[in-house]
Amino acid sequence: MPQEIVFRMGVPIVNASGQEVGSLEKLIFLETEKKITEIVVRDLSGLKRVPLTQVVDITPHSIRLTPSGSLADFPVFDISHFEEVPLWFYPPDFRIEVGSLMTLKPQDIRLLGESEALSRRDFMARSTALVATMIGISLVVPIGGYVLAAAKTKLSEHWVTLPVTLDKLPVDEPVAHTFNAVSVSGWMRVPVVRTVWLIRHTGSSDPASEPEDLKLNLDSSLEKKYSSPFLTVFSPVCPHLGCSPQWFADQKLFICPCHHSIYKLNGERIGGPAPRPMDTLPVRLGKGGSIHVLYEEFQVGVPQKIRLA
Repeated sequence: MPQEIVFRMGVPIVNASGQEVGSLEKLIFLETEKKITEIVVRDLSGLKRVPLTQVVDITPHSIRLTPSGSLADFPVFDISHFEEVPLWFYPPDFRIEVGSLMTLKPQDIRLLGESEALSRRDFMARSTALVATMIGISLVVPIGGYVLAAAKTKLSEHWVTLPVTLDKLPVDEPVAHTFNAVSVSGWMRVPVVRTVWLIRHTGSSDPASEPEDLKLNLDSSLEKKYSSPFLTVFSPVCPHLGCSPQWFADQKLFICPCHHSIYKLNGERIGGPAPRPMDTLPVRLGKGGSIHVLYEEFQVGVPQKIRLA
């Protein structure tokens, strides 16, 4: 039995002389050959696709390239041409982090010789779309009433006063705060439990007080109006696929456990597949340092910050 090969995302990629040239970001799995064929390497210029034939040694601590393995010579990795591989496709004898394995999209696979039939994913996608369409048609009338009612709901109804004050929070150290709230949809009001990340800052002169989505002008006028240099409130939802990033104090980073998106204290994405920074939420500071939050939900998987609720 061959020895198990361990791939750890983020391990250094070194050249033949041992110099670090990048880090491991993802793996590419070619379905037509049923094996891993490339690694995706992050360097200062972005993401590069490196054939596995250019790798001479793989350990849990580093991956060494051949003497001819110069990252400048390899093509750029474009995530829009790939999709994640489900767990049951993971090859044996490899230990790989969930969410790190990618494969060419079905339309690209068919160009490689599978045009005689729909791919497994293509078939499932079309079947799912058909069922969803049938269900949608059967529900369109009652749902339409809810949508019209929800459109009239005022945002002010969603403001929540948290049972914590600004002076009780540590400086530049994210704190997850859970609270009871009410989800409003038209005339329906349903009790829910929400969580937000609270980060207290020293003031407007503090670089960490400006969230990345504000720097990139992703915020709406509502989020720009209700913001504070003394407090950042982050949504607990990862902009990639909706998982929950966690704060790792020893690394000073938010890391999503599902697909390994990595964010700095101000929400800036520095690794992983997330298409935008962490999402900030509107916040108002009241008398005595009281904290008032407007909980919002945003569309995941897109670079824009599109409000859903």
